[in-house]
Amino acid sequence: MNTLDDIIARLAPDTLLRALAPDQLESLLRKATRRDLGAGDTIIAQGDEDGDFGVVVLTGGLKISMVSAGGREIILNYCGPGELVGEIAMLDSRPRTATVTAAVTSSVLLLPSHAFLAAATANPASAAGIMRALARRVRQLNLVIESDRTFSMAPRLARALVRLIDPERSDGRLRFDLSQSDLGAFAGLARENVSRLVSEWEAQGIVARKGRALLVCDRDYLEGLAEFGDEAL
Repeated sequence: MNTLDDIIARLAPDTLLRALAPDQLESLLRKATRRDLGAGDTIIAQGDEDGDFGVVVLTGGLKISMVSAGGREIILNYCGPGELVGEIAMLDSRPRTATVTAAVTSSVLLLPSHAFLAAATANPASAAGIMRALARRVRQLNLVIESDRTFSMAPRLARALVRLIDPERSDGRLRFDLSQSDLGAFAGLARENVSRLVSEWEAQGIVARKGRALLVCDRDYLEGLAEFGDEAL
């Protein structure tokens, strides 16, 4: 994914970058700089006041997390190739709301904030596209908040696993080999509860272990549980 055409072709369908007019998107990407990251390297730190760039994943994957007031790590998301992170501070120039680290060895593009804002306001089509994309994000966030408040442990873990399934594989393997602690931080559950649920689902043939990797064997079951909660049981 080295050429401009390759990068554009691999951009995630729901990224803010897709909202830009094609000529503005190309102009923005030409101003980006590439950076290689080792697993565990931090590219953005929560609280940093330097929000003058966004990050596009080229290869590998990034973990987005924050530390709660009580000192507990909360994993907000994992992002793979073609996805954009760090866009909130890039838009409003305020301190970073989360930490972004490389989940595995990764390559990224750094997009200058001033170049993105120039592209977003260059014409009415780009500005309207950005507004529609932001509205879609708000709707998605409302759904996540609602399900976090109403779903029990099993549906929450199911939703986390479904979000982590590698779309480029057919065996149900997750994009990243996460520890049960990281799975818990992503699903909002204690590690002990993750361990119990995974063991139960493994006995039922819903998931399977392959070394450190976790495979989803019954995706339909987990998707139903993730969408409908306990009513799917």
